Amino acid sequence: MVFQLNVVRGQSVWRRTIPLVMALALAACGGGGGGGGASSSTGGTGGTGGTGGQDSNSAPTVALANLDQAAEINQPFTYDASQGGATFTDPDGDTLSYDVILTPDGSGLTSAGAIISGTPTSTLNVTAVITATDPTGGAVSDSFRIFIEENQDVRALSGQAGLRFFMGRSVSFDPQDWDRFFEDPSGNGLTVSISLATGIEGLAINQGRLEGTPSRAGVYAATITASNGAGDDAVMPIRIAVLRSTTTGAPALPADPFDYVAYAQENTPLHFRQGGNNSISATDNTPNNNPLTNAGARLGRVLFYDTRLSVNNTVSCASCHIQAFGFGEPSRVSTGFNGGQTPVNAPALANVRFYRRGNMFWDERADSLEDQALGPIQNPVEMGNTLANMVATVENQAFYPPLFEAAFGDRNVTAERVAQALAQFQRAMVSYQSDFDTAVIGNNPNANTPDLAGLLSQEELHGLALFQPVNNNVLAAAGLPPIQTMGCNQCHETQSQIYDRPPQNIGLDATVAGGGATGDDDFKSPSLRNIAQSAPYMHDGRFETLEEVVNFYATGVNDNGETSNLLREGNNAGAPIERFNLDEEDVAALVAFLHTLSDESFMSEEAFSDPFAQ
Repeated sequence: MVFQLNVVRGQSVWRRTIPLVMALALAACGGGGGGGGASSSTGGTGGTGGTGGQDSNSAPTVALANLDQAAEINQPFTYDASQGGATFTDPDGDTLSYDVILTPDGSGLTSAGAIISGTPTSTLNVTAVITATDPTGGAVSDSFRIFIEENQDVRALSGQAGLRFFMGRSVSFDPQDWDRFFEDPSGNGLTVSISLATGIEGLAINQGRLEGTPSRAGVYAATITASNGAGDDAVMPIRIAVLRSTTTGAPALPADPFDYVAYAQENTPLHFRQGGNNSISATDNTPNNNPLTNAGARLGRVLFYDTRLSVNNTVSCASCHIQAFGFGEPSRVSTGFNGGQTPVNAPALANVRFYRRGNMFWDERADSLEDQALGPIQNPVEMGNTLANMVATVENQAFYPPLFEAAFGDRNVTAERVAQALAQFQRAMVSYQSDFDTAVIGNNPNANTPDLAGLLSQEELHGLALFQPVNNNVLAAAGLPPIQTMGCNQCHETQSQIYDRPPQNIGLDATVAGGGATGDDDFKSPSLRNIAQSAPYMHDGRFETLEEVVNFYATGVNDNGETSNLLREGNNAGAPIERFNLDEEDVAALVAFLHTLSDESFMSEEAFSDPFAQ
């Protein structure tokens, strides 16, 4: 005869069959010719048939169930299913022995005692049952799964690049909320934590949360770590921007203005300055009546960071367009002076001077940067001010009239001059020091000697070839076969990746909601420069990661009747939407290329930083 010992773990019931003679032996240790003692699963004392009997043995129990584990094909795997003795506990303090059964066979894994090891050879889900047995035969089991896949590493996605906090405002950030920015093939669920490279005044990590009230503006480095409990971690370096919530006093400016003209024009590499096909310089939207000057851009910088341009001294242009994030923002939509939210995400500002059409805002309702500059000031959600009140506020700051005089020849403060100065500062924001630029110029900014195969990684070059056509000889030099391009550069043109066509409907939705430039849900495409730092994406911030964006363009574009011909087969009106069969390697490659457009020099350049910061 046999009986079954049932161990319930989650929703599964594991039944270990134990011979009855063993079960009787577990109970027969009570003395005195007594009757049946307690079963091994419950423990207890001897029966009623005698006196002076011994306590019966208590079987071990599960103390810490094993989590499911992840293994990779052709990668050595070792796991201690006893978890160093923590999986089971024995009420009697007995030493336990272990046995592991793996099913099905043929996984490449074997067991010895509690240790599972080997090199998996095929994709498989393996069930592991570990049984702990005490010296008298009392036993209990725990089960878990081992998922064998091509790649089981926890992976950080290319999502939000960091956090934005404001001085004097309470913070409570739970890093667990960021588990969506990681992939975990094991399915265990992730534990996400945050660590700071340096302290942030007023903030501390308390029980895993970043909490407090920041008291000093600045940009700080931090790390988000995700662990799946199976020995795999992924780390995501982030930046934390602490911004001023109000402005008092005067800015700290150098005696001589920064040389914005040299930075944005004379010092740019050859591929920004040369003419011919795909010329960047030919797309410059600077008007004749507002050329870039050092004094004008200096004034624009001060205005850009001054929260006093808002009605209640709480919001500046830089509240939403943050240098650390490529002058974009790490949130889906913008928050205004009174806590209201705009319907759109703040676009990044790098290289706005090279948008040939010159129209600004997602729906291009402003004809120029000069027109755009005054829009947020008057917007009832964003800054909530009037131009007259803004001008009066600026005039009343003693440091402003001399700055206006240096920029425009006299101390007269007008809304038009405010707009011109802000536009000059934004046109000075030229991004040209990325890894991609280095590969294009071949380490010589004044020569046309690209070295794509030598200065981009194989993965980055693979992604570039998906983005735009790359000569097969260049690909071969990097060990890559010919690659069919997706033609992303049809829209993101020139080496500054600026869209040079009227706004397009890109098929975000299955039906047209009536927004955009013409009411056909046609929106402007910003530059891709520093795109890895400016998540989330699209005009409404609907996509949180670059992987989502790439997969959308590959397979997710909707045909809503107004979807751009540029997204159709052959670029033909009425043709089906073009689909691309990208595998995980392709998606990762395209994302890797987009990361080469990051310009850390631009995002830390003092000439573009907050002049009011402490």
